[in-house]
Amino acid sequence: MKKNLLWAAAFGLLMSASLVSCDDDDPVIDNPDNPDDPNTPPTEEVVTTNGYYVLNSGKMGSNNASLSFYNTDTQEVTADVFMEKNERGLGDTANDMLIYGEKMYIAVYGSQVIEVTDLQGNSLKQIQSTTGSPLQPRFMTSHEGKVYVSLYDGYVARLDTASLEIETQVAVGRNPEQLAVANGKLYVANSGGLDYNTPLGYDKTVSVVDLASFTETKKLDVVINPCNMAVDSEGDVYLVSMGNYGDVPNTLQRIDTQTDEVETITTTNATELASAGDELFMMYSQYDANWNQTISYIRYDAINEEVITNEWITEPIAQPYKIGLDSKSGTLFVTESDYTNNGDVYCFTSEGTQTAKFEVGLNPIRVFAVSIQ
Repeated sequence: MKKNLLWAAAFGLLMSASLVSCDDDDPVIDNPDNPDDPNTPPTEEVVTTNGYYVLNSGKMGSNNASLSFYNTDTQEVTADVFMEKNERGLGDTANDMLIYGEKMYIAVYGSQVIEVTDLQGNSLKQIQSTTGSPLQPRFMTSHEGKVYVSLYDGYVARLDTASLEIETQVAVGRNPEQLAVANGKLYVANSGGLDYNTPLGYDKTVSVVDLASFTETKKLDVVINPCNMAVDSEGDVYLVSMGNYGDVPNTLQRIDTQTDEVETITTTNATELASAGDELFMMYSQYDANWNQTISYIRYDAINEEVITNEWITEPIAQPYKIGLDSKSGTLFVTESDYTNNGDVYCFTSEGTQTAKFEVGLNPIRVFAVSIQ
């Protein structure tokens, strides 16, 4: 595996310009078809760097979250772009990343901050609590110029992407996790994860927030410990409830966002999922009482509601961790982690052909494809 290779980013050359005095007897000829003509003004060369940003959550309490970059043109990895660009670490326990417009938003849960950078990784702002209570960002989604962030104290914050300020917050359920936007509404999975060992126990609701008024209009009952979400091309929200890791198993559900009715899907199951619109690419990874792991990779037809295959990839990945999808190229990502050593990222086509594998940081949790100029 390649480790700690140099950052291979290229930027546009500065264009030099000179003022030329002339009259009708001494015309300046602009000849773009002949760049060697001395009278042709120089043009700016724009160089694009293509690659994948990988957010590594690190180990909780160890302050070792990082942001890796894989250059697809040179096949080189920069182990920690954020450290290189900003001369400081990203923080403790990064939990999610979102690229929206020309900015990256990183939820650093343990450090209680939302880090905003440009696409080169330069820090633009650290969004912190203004209320005195800890800001515990978990997951993010975006819609019409706003970024929505679930906060573990039971709120969702709405960020303005121009001012980079928290505009407002809305109360939802206990310990909200992933969010999804569909049909003019924001769906929020309320896990209650911090109460797992108390009489209160896990939460079992999904909050429905009207985006226009930014108010919670209802809570939907689901299987306990809802966490992961994805939206298909018809606006249905797919939800994974993790259960209690004991007598209540994890469960895949579908929310009809026209009626807000919840249906349990019994033909398949998942722990991680990514939407390609008409299809879902899912991973099911569970341990039994003896720590034997069951792994399957499901490709699901979200229009006809049927399983296409239970083996959309067949590569042996010992300890798969997270999955992701680049909607533009169709590239699928599976990350691997043993929770101790640096993890790997595997890249696949939608047909399951592996196209790349590279080493990143500890616990790679999110992958985004970018083109940087």
